[in-house]
Amino acid sequence: MKKILTVLLIGISVLTLANQITYGGQYYPGEFLLKGYDFFGEQGLDVNHILFSSGTENSIALISGSVDINVGSDSKTVALFNTMGDKALIIGVIQRGDRYSTIVKDPTITDWSQLKGKIVATRFGTGAEFVLRKYFDTRDDLKWEDFKWVNLNTEDMISTLAAGQIEAFTVWAPTGEIAASQGVGTIMRSYGDIALTPVQIHTTKEFAETHREEVIKFLMAHIKKSQMIKNNPELAARYAAQASKEMGIEVSEQAYKLIFERIDFSLEFDEQTLKAELTETAEFLKEQGKIKSIPEFYIDTSYLKEAMERIENE
Repeated sequence: MKKILTVLLIGISVLTLANQITYGGQYYPGEFLLKGYDFFGEQGLDVNHILFSSGTENSIALISGSVDINVGSDSKTVALFNTMGDKALIIGVIQRGDRYSTIVKDPTITDWSQLKGKIVATRFGTGAEFVLRKYFDTRDDLKWEDFKWVNLNTEDMISTLAAGQIEAFTVWAPTGEIAASQGVGTIMRSYGDIALTPVQIHTTKEFAETHREEVIKFLMAHIKKSQMIKNNPELAARYAAQASKEMGIEVSEQAYKLIFERIDFSLEFDEQTLKAELTETAEFLKEQGKIKSIPEFYIDTSYLKEAMERIENE
């Protein structure tokens, strides 16, 4: 009897461990929805969902093994594969489109040329900095050195702008929308025409191969999240706003609804197109002196395909 009980306990313990994932998210709109509604739990997963302030911290966590799966913009993906090589793997995307914006304190400022010589902020080493550099590269009258830059944590941007210590900041959603909804600043410009590459979901080949079932269920949860956003943005906004409030971040349901209707949160992507976009990003970063070599990118779409098939057959 004792042997049977021991075997049962070991089996339960192994099953519990098998369904656990540590996930490195960021301050993205969809991540707050994941905090507000237990999509992971519905798939039988126990997910430790950590929100990182920047993609750099998130990448370090994946490289060190502190998280099993994470997300990151194209510039972070390039850096990740430059470090991990064929040990890293892209298994999906979580958002694309008009997700970066520049917020100004003075609503009469409508162009970057009016900010020359002024103190402005972004989070260095993130997709926001990369998007700005790409944007400045499209204009002959602007260069990075025209501005006095401050490296700010995402969570400090609104209060720093409100205090008048900076004139503008550039960041990813929903921080800009929060500032606008609180009356702290005005959205001067967004960068949907510049930030064309979607945010990717990364893991390691080892984790994916040894935890295939968990990875598929993880992606199913993200698909369910994207379906709620598409089919019922009002409900998705309600869950996201409530989660934000519980974390001490005030974002109105209306602000989230606008974001959910503007940004594409679908997980589907074309492998060859994504590789081409990432290579283009790597070439730009190399020209800027940010990296020394262009890495090879490894993508496995089989996990996402199976996740989509299971949901279609439900």
